[in-house]
Amino acid sequence: MTRRPIAIFLAALAAASALGAKAPPSDRFKRPAPVRATPRVSLEERRLAQAQLALSQGRVVDARAALKGLDMTHLSRAKAEEAAYVSAIVQEGAADQDRLLEEYLKSYPHGANRRAATLDLAKSRYAQGDYREAENLLSIFSPGVERNRLGREGLVWRALSQLGHGDAAGALQFLNSAKQDLDGNPEEEACYFAIAQAALRANKPQEAVEALKVILAKHPRGEYAPQALYAMGISLESMGRAADATAVFRQVAQRFPDSYEATRARDRGIRPEGAKASGMPIGGGFAIQVGAFTRRDLADALAKDLRIAGVSDVSVQEGRESPPIYRVRAGAFASRDEARALGERLRRERGFSYNVVPR
Repeated sequence: MTRRPIAIFLAALAAASALGAKAPPSDRFKRPAPVRATPRVSLEERRLAQAQLALSQGRVVDARAALKGLDMTHLSRAKAEEAAYVSAIVQEGAADQDRLLEEYLKSYPHGANRRAATLDLAKSRYAQGDYREAENLLSIFSPGVERNRLGREGLVWRALSQLGHGDAAGALQFLNSAKQDLDGNPEEEACYFAIAQAALRANKPQEAVEALKVILAKHPRGEYAPQALYAMGISLESMGRAADATAVFRQVAQRFPDSYEATRARDRGIRPEGAKASGMPIGGGFAIQVGAFTRRDLADALAKDLRIAGVSDVSVQEGRESPPIYRVRAGAFASRDEARALGERLRRERGFSYNVVPR
């Protein structure tokens, strides 16, 4: 009994000591961890990624919008290079695109997109009729060393540039040396068609026939099939085989009735059996516009190239603006679809953009 008050006292003393000790702060009084703002570089990289995705899906307008106001100083050098290249190729105007491609090549001479940018710029020079400059740019693509699609495409455009400034023999020699890089690849059809065109201009129709046979045997419904068949007729005609040429032209009209080449065959008086002739409305019809220049010499150069390529009814029209705009137009068609067929051919074959316009 005498020990109980002592026990109570000791217990109270222990409790008081515990109350006097510094208690650990509760979780609710802890200072919260600082909230870090998303780094600016992440936002810029995200916008770049959005632009690249949109571009890969063909949504050029969305890609352009994602890049608007992008601050490349907040990107790493590698990302800034990607942004510079994508910004160039999504430009709406050809002049702005060329300027930005040139800036890219100067700023990143050894960049990952150097070859693609060079090819893009060369295609633009080609479309403007500056074939020698296009060939100079494309000299980075060499037969025997190209192992990817970009390089093989560069070889085809390098040959087309040679052909454009009149070096048919040189283009033919170059293409024959580049065939090893192109056989069996997606660019094969374009390569053999270019060989045929170069051979025809070099006055070697038999060599053209051999190249066209490859296209018609391996790609009978390919993009170049109508052109190849028509070119076969031209080759046979130049060899003095008029009857065979007429039969081939008739095949063009029968197998590809909606193509530009079928229109050209009909212009020769060739009609599939049972077909009715369709006349052009008087004072009407349609053409395509493939270029507009502030310099007359560039417009004339493009018009000359189209005529050499066999495009009919090519003209340069001087606008009434001040200073005037020189518009290059081609074709004379009864319907928009016929005009569009020529435009699509030039887009596939030469990379030209076009508009269907009233004649």
